[in-house]
Amino acid sequence: MSTRSRNDLVGVKGRVQNTLNDWREALGSVQEQWRDSTADQFIHDHFSDTEPQLQRILIALQEAADLVRTIEKKVADDSSDLR
Repeated sequence: MSTRSRNDLVGVKGRVQNTLNDWREALGSVQEQWRDSTADQFIHDHFSDTEPQLQRILIALQEAADLVRTIEKKVADDSSDLR
């Protein structure tokens, strides 16, 4: 079960990373197409915290996957001690 949970976390992390990459591409497109302060103001007003939020989500997902891996190792070590 824990391996599945870790794999699910890694899968979600991959999807969030793809979202971040798509976000960066869209951001570049907006800046390129508008080419004036309108783009900067629009981005600042509506999306200035998007990239930091996605980065925090990625970090949290990695920490969760690492925690599951640590638990898996602890359980495996405890199981081998009982033998």
